[in-house]
Amino acid sequence: MALGVIVAGVGARGQDWIREVSANPAFKLSALVDPDQDTLQTASQIFGISKADCFENLGQALDQKECDAVIIASSADRHVEVCELALKRRRAVLVEKPFTMALSDAVRLVSLAERQNVSLMVAQNYRYLRSFRTARRLINEGVLGRIGMVVCQYYRVPHTMVASLSRLTNSVLWGVGVHHLDALRYLLGQNIKRVMADSFTLPWGQLPQGASMLVMLDFENQARGNYLATYESSGHEFFEGGQEFYARLVGERATLHVFQRWLMLYEGNKLPRLIRRGRRESTEEQVLLRQLEGAVLRGEEPDASGRDNLQTVATAEACLRSAAEQRWVELRELFDES
Repeated sequence: MALGVIVAGVGARGQDWIREVSANPAFKLSALVDPDQDTLQTASQIFGISKADCFENLGQALDQKECDAVIIASSADRHVEVCELALKRRRAVLVEKPFTMALSDAVRLVSLAERQNVSLMVAQNYRYLRSFRTARRLINEGVLGRIGMVVCQYYRVPHTMVASLSRLTNSVLWGVGVHHLDALRYLLGQNIKRVMADSFTLPWGQLPQGASMLVMLDFENQARGNYLATYESSGHEFFEGGQEFYARLVGERATLHVFQRWLMLYEGNKLPRLIRRGRRESTEEQVLLRQLEGAVLRGEEPDASGRDNLQTVATAEACLRSAAEQRWVELRELFDES
């Protein structure tokens, strides 16, 4: 029998989840929830959802509709509130990134989920992009040998963002930084030990402080990393929708370059070769939905669990503290405080 799902937060990202749930026969859409009437009405019209299945409050939806899980795609500042309500009602949760904006909140929600014996997942879907999956496979197969250094850069031209993100300080961290930092952890199979970060805005920038960020990273197995991300770049408006991504993974045996969707492998004493990503068998969201299904029906531990994502939340918080205090911040000190 299909698992019932409520989607809470039906803006652009929530609508992506409605499409993915509707396309997966293992799930059925139970209800839509959004506190904004206009947003809720727009989504209901797009997807032909009856008014009886639309609610402005998650509690009301849970009272009136049967469901097994809640997908939370509300604004980041409401994640804690909505997650807590769903978990207390013993519903599995798949919450959009950023999981929370404070490690203490994330720790509390993970503890609540474990006490309630329900699954809590975070939608870190960048892990499952074909480029990252291919890079992870090469690392796991030993093609690169031990990884000693990672350089990751992301550039985006000024663009229209959802209002909840554009108003935030450190918008680039909450918008894409948590994706990329999580993906680096996943690629290397290593947690980050400490960070040194600088958060800033370029002289011509129109966004609040922190639309650009530079981070140095120390990983637990001695690999070093450098991460740069900005929402204030210029000159590439017509390239890949105004976005540019590059990563360089330097290994003992080989170096892998990832530029957008292209991967080039440089092995010692060999000519560089193009690495194909393979076919896209399913969307990254469907990968997460399969994990959710396995967690609810069979008690399987999801790869993108809330507990695993504590490391990503801690990394983001360490970046903010380091930028504010201009020092290296150990993730261990944040966990000790939480």
